[in-house]
Amino acid sequence: MKIFLCIIISKKNWRFQRKLLNSLNTLKKSQHHKLNIIFITQRQNIFFVNFVKKKLSNNIEYKILESSKNNIPHSRNLYLNYIRKKKFQYGGFLDDDCIIDSLWLINMIKFINNHKCDIVGGPQKHLFKNIEFKKFYELIEPKRQNGLIVDWIATNNSFFKSKVIKDNKIKFDENLVNYGGSDQLFFKLLSKRKYLIRWNLNSLVFENYQESREKNIWFFKRNLRYGYSGNIIDFTVYGRFKGIVVILSKIILLVLQSFILILFPFKNNYLKSYFLLIRALGRLVGILNYIPKKYI
Repeated sequence: MKIFLCIIISKKNWRFQRKLLNSLNTLKKSQHHKLNIIFITQRQNIFFVNFVKKKLSNNIEYKILESSKNNIPHSRNLYLNYIRKKKFQYGGFLDDDCIIDSLWLINMIKFINNHKCDIVGGPQKHLFKNIEFKKFYELIEPKRQNGLIVDWIATNNSFFKSKVIKDNKIKFDENLVNYGGSDQLFFKLLSKRKYLIRWNLNSLVFENYQESREKNIWFFKRNLRYGYSGNIIDFTVYGRFKGIVVILSKIILLVLQSFILILFPFKNNYLKSYFLLIRALGRLVGILNYIPKKYI
């Protein structure tokens, strides 16, 4: 059983490579699982090549692909093009700033075999230093029941059957490099094509602590980005006219939910209300053709 997992190695996350490779080495798998890791870097880096040779287990095969662009959707498409030419049973995406739970692979294979689905997503738990930001992280992550059918997941924790890639030529939208959301759009389009996506609570990844994110301004920007990138996704999925209707409805709903939460004087409600208003603002500036200079 051959499995290809994609991990894009970015410059900003060099410091997490040791933890990433250590967690890959601890992944439990049966003797029938042939795990292949496809690392993608912007430029071939001798340091990284040597580091992988030294630190990655001999039981894991790997290949390093070089991307000509500093563009995450483009790098993901390189991976898709590569595995379309291979024979394999399962594929998936993981992030380079994450630690993967040792039972992640076993649980993903068990889940996809026991549930009628083509694609599986799982939660990303955030490691933090300041307990104050624990609730911030919890509020920006989706809350889903185990086995729930969903219409999108994120590439930080995803797994799929080979037919999802073999049977169509769908790609990640490279125009969303600064907007974010190319993974959400990718899986939404697959869902629209009747590929069934389910949520698996038991396959966990943990995002490493990042000091730059434990700031109020980061969460403000991230929720704003969720808003305007959501517009692009809706326009692509529903078309221009229906997309406008969907977006305006979502802005109204976000504002109403925000005001309802304010009626109940709890700290978490105030924080969630604030996040919802920022997302509504992001939706609004997105309609006004806001173009971000870089990914947030």
